[in-house]
Amino acid sequence: MGFMKATYTVVLDREEDGRVIATVPGVPGCHAYGRTSAQAVRRVAGALRFFLRETVRDGRKPPVQPKPITVQIKVAV
Repeated sequence: MGFMKATYTVVLDREEDGRVIATVPGVPGCHAYGRTSAQAVRRVAGALRFFLRETVRDGRKPPVQPKPITVQIKVAV
């Protein structure tokens, strides 16, 4: 198997208990928790490498990540 290089977007979110969850949109089940953002990103990078390696090994194409759509809104309460 050859070397593959790809760039994926990771979304970080903080849980109520303070943990950070890192998610890779468009890659089913690819998420990881960490005590810090850096730890969550390291862990999800490992999960993504594993997922991609197994996907290619099985002869499937890696998923194409959807382009994110972000919108900022202002609200008054």
